[in-house]
Amino acid sequence: MGGVKPEEAIDRTRALRAEAATLPHATSSTEFNSWKPRVRSLLTRPLGEHHHITERFVNTKWTPSMYTLGDTSAFSATFRATIPEVQGILDAAIAEIELLADEAPVADESGVDAELWEHIAPELQAEAWGKVASQAVIFTEDRIRKWAGRPVGEVGKGLGGRHLRKVGAVPDGPDRGRDAGLAALRPGHRAGSAERGRPPHPGPP
Repeated sequence: MGGVKPEEAIDRTRALRAEAATLPHATSSTEFNSWKPRVRSLLTRPLGEHHHITERFVNTKWTPSMYTLGDTSAFSATFRATIPEVQGILDAAIAEIELLADEAPVADESGVDAELWEHIAPELQAEAWGKVASQAVIFTEDRIRKWAGRPVGEVGKGLGGRHLRKVGAVPDGPDRGRDAGLAALRPGHRAGSAERGRPPHPGPP
């Protein structure tokens, strides 16, 4: 989402929505000329410049199409009437950001699992590299347990094999399932082996 977490984008959008009600009713005001580009920049981060919600905000008319020369009341009235419209656009943006957050993949475009990264962040900041590895293993086992519907206390050997047996990737049997499961979780595992219904070659240790 453009480097902005969904929760942060939603909170900022709500704040800018509330700020809209406090703006002076003039497009020449300092407050308006600060607020409008901030909203546009925020919407562009999670939604993009060409998203229909962003474009609708950018194309919002804050001044009247017709007015009498010297009559400033038409400008104030149009500005005042536009605020609820813009607040509705920002409400739509919040709903869209929430939907996009629900549809987000486990890993981002760079291949980084955001939840794993957050889980090991304290160890990374402390440069405790040994703990980084152990915490990554704990996180991965927990993820496998959830996928396989296994109890919380189940760890270590057999966990990978049980999950892969559940999806039909390895044969039954304590030793065969364990060995095939561990081999399948190694880098370089070929999906074709699972598709053929036999355990992949474990490869060099």
